[in-house]
Order: sequence, then structure tokens, then C-alpha cells
Amino acid sequence: MDSIKYKFLTYEELIISIDRLSRFKLPEDSYNRVFSSIVLKCLIKPKYSKTDIEKMPPEKLSELVKLIWNSSVENLYGKQKKAKSFNLLKFLTEYSFKNIDSRTQTLIDTELYIAQLIKNIDYENAPINLKFLYKNINETSKNQILKNSENDGLMFPVKKLIIVEGITEEILLPVFAKKLKHNFNNEGIYILGAGGKSKSPALYIKMKDKVKIPIVLLFDNDAAEICELLKDNLDAKDKIIIISKGEFEDILSINLIKRSLNNEYEPATPALIDDLRIHEKMCENIEEFYKSRHLGEFKKSKLSKIIAENIKYETDITEEIKNIIFSVI
Repeated sequence: MDSIKYKFLTYEELIISIDRLSRFKLPEDSYNRVFSSIVLKCLIKPKYSKTDIEKMPPEKLSELVKLIWNSSVENLYGKQKKAKSFNLLKFLTEYSFKNIDSRTQTLIDTELYIAQLIKNIDYENAPINLKFLYKNINETSKNQILKNSENDGLMFPVKKLIIVEGITEEILLPVFAKKLKHNFNNEGIYILGAGGKSKSPALYIKMKDKVKIPIVLLFDNDAAEICELLKDNLDAKDKIIIISKGEFEDILSINLIKRSLNNEYEPATPALIDDLRIHEKMCENIEEFYKSRHLGEFKKSKLSKIIAENIKYETDITEEIKNIIFSVI
């Protein structure tokens, strides 16, 4: 590779790449994206287009990225010891994912210097996946890494996937679970929002053939027809949970919703229990609360964060939500 000319990656660019490679994402997406980006950004000669890189043999792509990456690390920190035989990024990926295509596997197998980079992260402000790498960068035992993960509460490696319809469940399920003495991070439970019930089946079909771990799907009550169709494609390790009535907001404690709204929007006219029983759907009642008090647009994401901050007692958790949590665990 004497004729190759390239520029070094900065520390920030290297850390961003590690972050993207260690998130809970399909490896064929994350690895191809990151490796392609590095070559496009850094390689001066020869110059390849995105299409060229997509057609490039994976062995060549791996060698190019290894050269650019490891040279960049040595430019920052000096000569590095040869990469350890234990590849932490590879372990993290292969623990949760299966049926990895040969191209992506070649990229995953690339020996990249990451230890010195990880040791220099701002731990307190780092995303949870980088904290996991920081805690385990010197480990070579898979069993010890799994033990560390449970003790540190860092979620990774992911051991179970929950697919939910929307942002409300995504935000509130971990908070309710914690109040019930179950920490999703300690137990390696990852929640993935599908962006609506119509998108959940496609997301499940895509993920079930790619992940080794169990998948739990949580649906609103009006998804019965979708669930019937999904049952024929459901793996034995997976399960479907259907809310008994309405959507997730409809099974929240009405007292919790009232307290949350009143604490957040004081001194607006307080919400009464009767205000939250006008319409059958709770979201319609909450929207009416916002409109009548000129509080702006009602957004589920904002409301969920407000409710999360106001969960104080076990009585704030309805029996149905408890059953969902225990079914997920």
C-alpha cells in the first residue's frame, strides 16, 4: 500500500466511529456505513466514490480502514502494541446478532486500535455504549464482561429487545421497571420504538432473523389483527403483549397524570380527576387540558418526560403496567 495517500482521523472522528460501531444497530448497516465514511473522508489517493466502495471486496475495505485508523491512533499516541486477540467490538456485536453476512463479518473482524482512545473519553458525559467499552477495555473473559455489565448497569451487551409502538412506552417502561426494583440497564434490556403500530411488524420481521436475543412486542389494543398475522411468524423465543384497553396512556394511573400536569403547569388552572374522564381516550383529555389552558401543542414525548419525573410511589404503577413489566423481564 505504498502508493496510498490519506489523511489522519482526528480523535473526535475516531470516537464518533467507535460510538456508531458499538450502538445496538444491525451490523451490516453500522459497519458498512462507518467503514465507507472513513475511506471517503480520508483517502486521498487512490480516490473512490461511494459506489466504488460498495463494490469493493471486503478484504480490501478492511485493510484500507485498518491502515487509516491505526495510523491515526499512532499519530495521536505513538506506536501501539499489536491489537489483542480479543476484539471487544466484535464480542459486543456477535453477542446479540446472528446471520451476519460474509462482507460484514470481514469488517467486524478488522483489528482496530481502540484501547487508548476509549481510555481518554469523558466518561461522565459519554453515551452508555462507550461507558461499557471503557469499563471492559482490558477484559478478555466473556463471562467477566457479562458480570461487569450486570453490576455496572450499562445495558450492553444487549440481552433482550422490546419493540414498542411509540415514545411513551420507550420513555416510561424503564422508569416504571426501576420503581419495581428491575433495572433494564442491569438486565440488558433495550427498547426500540417502531414509530407506530403499522411499522412494528416489519421491524420485527427484519430483526428476528438478525438477533440471537428474545424479542418482546408491545401493542396497543387496536392491533389485534396485526398480532394475529404476526403469530404465524413469531419465533419460539419471542412474545407479543397486547394492552387490554386503548393505548399505553390509557393504562397510566389517572392520579399520576393529574399530579404530573399540575406540578408541571402551575399556576395554570389545576386538572381535576373529572377533567381526565371526559373522553374515553386519555390523550384526548390531556389534549383538551393543554388547549383550555393555552399551554401550546400537546406532545407525547414531552408529557412522557414530565410523567417520568413525577413517578414517586409504587401506587403510581397500575396493575396492567406491573404485569407488562413482569412479562417483559
